[in-house]
Amino acid sequence: MSQPTNPFMLPDGTKSSCMQMLQVILDEEATPEQKEFFRNHMDKCMPCFRTYEVDMTIKEMLKIKCNGDQVSHDLVEQLKNQIKQKIAL
Repeated sequence: MSQPTNPFMLPDGTKSSCMQMLQVILDEEATPEQKEFFRNHMDKCMPCFRTYEVDMTIKEMLKIKCNGDQVSHDLVEQLKNQIKQKIAL
């Protein structure tokens, strides 16, 4: 059985990192093939699964608090950094 083609492969043939794949997913820029590939990847990669869950929770919480308006990428990044700092303590 052959491996599925990696839809995140960069033009130069290099594989995207987990964080690069995750960013495409979270920014809602992924194709259906990329979404499926990443879902399968998360089944085997616990750091991706945890990061995805935390990021999606933050985005959903912000959407609710902002009455469904689009949340700026900078605000999301700022909150993620603050959460990471609290976790590291």
